Amino acid sequence: MTIKENKSIVWVTPNHFIDVDLQIVPYLAKTFKIHWIVLGKENRPTAYGNIETICKKIKSLTTEYYTINGKWYMPYQFFKYRKFFKYVISLPSNIIYIDSALTFWIYYAAAYTLPKEKVILATHNVKTPKGARLEHFVRFFMKKTLNNFYNFHVFSKNQEKYLKNTIQGKNILYAPLTLKDYGEKKPRTENPEITNFLSFGHIRRYKRIDLLINAAQKLHEEVEIPFKITIAGNCTSWEKYQKLIKYPQLFDLKIGFINDDEVSDLFSNADFLVLPYQDLAQSGAITVAFNYHIPVITSDIIQFREFVENGKNGFLFKSEDINDLKCSMYKALMLKKDNKYNTLVESSKQFVKNNYALSSIAEKYTDYFNKF
Repeated sequence: MTIKENKSIVWVTPNHFIDVDLQIVPYLAKTFKIHWIVLGKENRPTAYGNIETICKKIKSLTTEYYTINGKWYMPYQFFKYRKFFKYVISLPSNIIYIDSALTFWIYYAAAYTLPKEKVILATHNVKTPKGARLEHFVRFFMKKTLNNFYNFHVFSKNQEKYLKNTIQGKNILYAPLTLKDYGEKKPRTENPEITNFLSFGHIRRYKRIDLLINAAQKLHEEVEIPFKITIAGNCTSWEKYQKLIKYPQLFDLKIGFINDDEVSDLFSNADFLVLPYQDLAQSGAITVAFNYHIPVITSDIIQFREFVENGKNGFLFKSEDINDLKCSMYKALMLKKDNKYNTLVESSKQFVKNNYALSSIAEKYTDYFNKF
């Protein structure tokens, strides 16, 4: 593969998306010269240390932090982001890669400032999930973004298909999320005889945690096989879910912000990750499960069907169907009881090996970047 000489990239990542870019940016810096700008008040530590520690040995990768204070919705943010984007333009680059949604003042600052022919936008939610936070607002600005920019990175095949069907003539990179690694898998500290179903990540309406709670309680009433439900994630309206719980002893609740150094423990003690979403663009949580070789139970929406082979690396259930979710969880329990769980784990490992090798993901980026 021939690399164009002196190709350089300015890469912008908001602090909350560090885990998305943490593996791919240093890997791509073996091929390209990258200046990595992290937007945030401070360096968010990762499971492997600070970004500077990770990147300091890579001569072609430089990093800096850029802070933009204030509420995102205030009008003065337009001027702050315009100043930031002007700074980005001033840096030598062939490509400007931005891993952030352009909403409200950020969108207007970007649209009026950035050279669109060299900007690539990572679009995590081309199709805004139903029930997402500020759903209609976000959908409006995504439509404006798609209409007024040219180069987009999508992280799933279904989002690529949706984008191509929605608007013509865009230059699209499809490359999946890299596996999210929060440190080595640890020895299990909880009773392995009790099957642990894990729900992990920010709790939003479209993720249908209510389905999980109700299905688990129905299963608890029907079987004597021991299991528990761990729900870990931040939620601004947990009270409505708490009211659904009839059997508190069935649930291990960790409601609140989950620190990076807690994630490995959560997955090391989990047997299955449960994702009962009614809609989504793509799931970051599933890539954490893949990293720790945890089989998944997901709804059968199209976004999950490209990741889950029913019965081979997890289970699919009919979306929004409590009884079908209950049945999938029962199948999972029986796998543990019949000592067939490890077969599912090995199948999941093979799926990850075939589809999520960092080198093959990076090659997709490289081929796309070489066209600029």
